[in-house]
Amino acid sequence: MFRLAPFALALALVSGAPEEDRMESIPGYEGKLPFNMYSGFLDYTLDDVEVHTHYVLAEPDSPLVGDPLIFWSNGGPGASSMFGFTTEVGPFSLNGDSMTTQEYLDTGIPTLFPNPDSWTNLGDLLIFEAPAPVGFSYCGDDVAGPGTSCGDWTDERASKNNYLALQAFYAKFPEKLVKPLYLSGESYAGVYIPTLAREIVEGAETSPVKINLKGFAVGDACTGTEVLCGDTGQGPWWDLTFMYGHGQFSTKTYDAIIKECTEAKLKYPGEEGLSDECNTLLSTMDAEIGGYYDYALYDDCTYENGLMLAHKQWRKSSNAGGALNDYTCGGGEAMEYYATVPAVREALNVDPDSYFFSGDNGVGFNYTLTEKNLIPFYKDLAVGKYADQGIRVMVYNGDTDPGINSFVAQNWTSHVGLEETAAWRPWTLDNCLAMGGYVTEYEGDFSFATIRGAGHMVPTYKPEAMYELISSWIGDKDLKKYDGSCETPAGEL
Repeated sequence: MFRLAPFALALALVSGAPEEDRMESIPGYEGKLPFNMYSGFLDYTLDDVEVHTHYVLAEPDSPLVGDPLIFWSNGGPGASSMFGFTTEVGPFSLNGDSMTTQEYLDTGIPTLFPNPDSWTNLGDLLIFEAPAPVGFSYCGDDVAGPGTSCGDWTDERASKNNYLALQAFYAKFPEKLVKPLYLSGESYAGVYIPTLAREIVEGAETSPVKINLKGFAVGDACTGTEVLCGDTGQGPWWDLTFMYGHGQFSTKTYDAIIKECTEAKLKYPGEEGLSDECNTLLSTMDAEIGGYYDYALYDDCTYENGLMLAHKQWRKSSNAGGALNDYTCGGGEAMEYYATVPAVREALNVDPDSYFFSGDNGVGFNYTLTEKNLIPFYKDLAVGKYADQGIRVMVYNGDTDPGINSFVAQNWTSHVGLEETAAWRPWTLDNCLAMGGYVTEYEGDFSFATIRGAGHMVPTYKPEAMYELISSWIGDKDLKKYDGSCETPAGEL
């Protein structure tokens, strides 16, 4: 059983933006907010449990591309979308430097830096912290409840939760219903976002709230336990290909693995598994690879990443304060500390005693991965029973992400069963030589793109390239082409 409270539906007919949720300021940022921002809770009942989902809405005055509402979700399961809002796509950014400024030393509040590549340049930006108790969200009347306080979660229950939260959002902001909605997210949001889209299209005829869904984009995305993320039955082929393709172990070992193990067995070992000789060679490969961050192969924030591979031998980094990929270390740690600051909670209209929960892989709350395979839904959107709704889809992947790598993402996107309409090609930031990555296009407005040099959290690692990619996609414009004869971009000396 899942429902909005009756008053919420009535409210949608008469109310506008909720003044009680309006943010007057945001700690760590000097000066007046550049546009309206709101933070509060979306209240509804799911399976006879009262759920209070924390949201943040940034409402810029003059979006540069159209007038969309862009929804962002982090994954996990268990990751707070405050991470995305404060370190990836939001108007202000936290990083390790946030806790070294004079302002921080004076106030104890991490400094927020303006984000020139914020998605608020494109339209309204909305996040939910879901499913409760992720972030500041909670169930019942216990704002300090533990990770188990909302009961057991499955992918189906999480999708219904997100759908109810979205309806409750529109009840608070009915004027947003006319805006084109674009859903986006990364990692396990590769399940959250398509399943929310599925709830929307399946409920379109009966829902009292008519949602103007135009498309969704998922990055470095899970696709269901039988495809990617979960017990897929796949072997180490894609990890092997990724590591060898990035020059991380010797050709001698690679050739020995291919000869002994065979490609077919490495892809699908079957019930009998791999031979002892093959497993010995794979252990040799691991030893040759050494240490790496599972979310970004070339990341240099070695001692500031919370998800290091504990069984690897880590070298002492000579550049622990920086990283190769256009960003400053320490954003996650700064965000988690920022959420504890009483002034921040007050500004976000959150109870000072709230429990802030943020995790990964379902650790810390009861979450079972139950979505087996989303590929049929992708096909239904492109050429099947939902094709007439014109919902556009983009799957993108950082090409230096070992965790969900671009080789396996390219494999499943090319096997959705859609006709290729534009073959793999390079795309750029300037119609000249500044490479962004590669793109392949399919029928039904489905595309797959890679971002050169980006790890798992693409907007963190390559903010300018990710901004170019998402702005082109939302604007329904072709990605800029590579021109090998170009010497400088047009208009530049």
